[in-house]
Amino acid sequence: MPKAPPTIEQRPLGRTGRATSVLALSTSRLAAVGQKEATRVIREAIDHGVNVIETAWEYGEGRTERWLGLALKDGYRERVTLVWQCCAPRRDYKTSMQQFEESLVRVKTDRFDVWSVHEVIYDNDAEWLYDHGGLDAGQEAREQGKTRWLAFGGHKSPHIHLKLLQRGFAWDAVMMPLNPFDATFRSFERQVLPEVVRRGMAVMATKPMAGGAMAGARVVKPEESLRYCFSLPVSTVLCGMESAAVLRKNIKLAANFKPFHAGEMDALRQRARAVAGDGRFERYKTTQDFDGRPGQAAHGYDR
Repeated sequence: MPKAPPTIEQRPLGRTGRATSVLALSTSRLAAVGQKEATRVIREAIDHGVNVIETAWEYGEGRTERWLGLALKDGYRERVTLVWQCCAPRRDYKTSMQQFEESLVRVKTDRFDVWSVHEVIYDNDAEWLYDHGGLDAGQEAREQGKTRWLAFGGHKSPHIHLKLLQRGFAWDAVMMPLNPFDATFRSFERQVLPEVVRRGMAVMATKPMAGGAMAGARVVKPEESLRYCFSLPVSTVLCGMESAAVLRKNIKLAANFKPFHAGEMDALRQRARAVAGDGRFERYKTTQDFDGRPGQAAHGYDR
C-alpha cells in the first residue's frame, strides 16, 4: 500500500471556523519555474495536506494564476482555501473589480475564499481604501458570493496595520511578517499580533524567512524560524516554495512540528537581537526593494 502523507496540523481561520493547514503555499515564486514544475508543486502540496494557497493578480504578469488554474483541475480546487491578493495600487473600486474578474477567469474558478488587500504599506492606504472604493469592491464581491472573507496585509510598519484596524471594519484575517528578527525591530508580533487575536481575526504569517535573509544572517536556522512562526498564535504561515524539494522539506517540518515553549522563543529572539535591531535583515520594512512598482508609482515615487 502507498505510504500515507504526513499529517499537517489544522487550525481555525480565526472566527470563520474554516480549518486551515498551518503551512500554506504562496505562489509568488512559481512564475520563475515554469508551468510543469508549478503544477507539480501545487498538486504535491495539496496531496500532502496543504489546503491554503495564496495568489495575486500581479504574480508573474498573470502566468502564475493561469498555471494555478490548470493545477486545480480534476477536483483539486475543492480541496483548498484560495487566498487572492488585490493589487489595485490606488485602492479604487474599478481597478479592484477588474483585477478580481480577470483573476477568476485565469484561475478558472467562480470564487476566491479570501479577498485580501495587497501591500498595505503606505500611510494613506487606509484612507484610500475607504475613499477610493477598494473596500466597497471587496464587500460587493462577498455579497455576490464570489468571496467569503476579507483580509489585508503588508510588510512595512506595524502602525499602518493598526491604523487600518482602528477604522473599525471587521476584517476576517490579517497578513503580517513574523519571524525571530521581527520581534526586535518595528515588531508586528509585539504590536499587531495581539490586537488581531483580541479581535478574533485570523493571523496569516508572511516572510517567515525574512524575505530570504534568514539563511544569510546565520544566527537562526531557517527550520528554527519556520517552527518559531508555527509556535505563534497564527492560523497559517505563507511560504514561497519554488520547488518540490523545498516543499517536501517544509511539509516534513510542519508534520513533525512541536511548539517551542516560552523560554525557547525568548532564546531565539535574543539570539537574533544582535543583528536584528537596526532592521538590516528586514529590508522590506526599511527600503522599497520589496515594494511593487505600481504602488510606488501611484504614490509618486517614480518621479
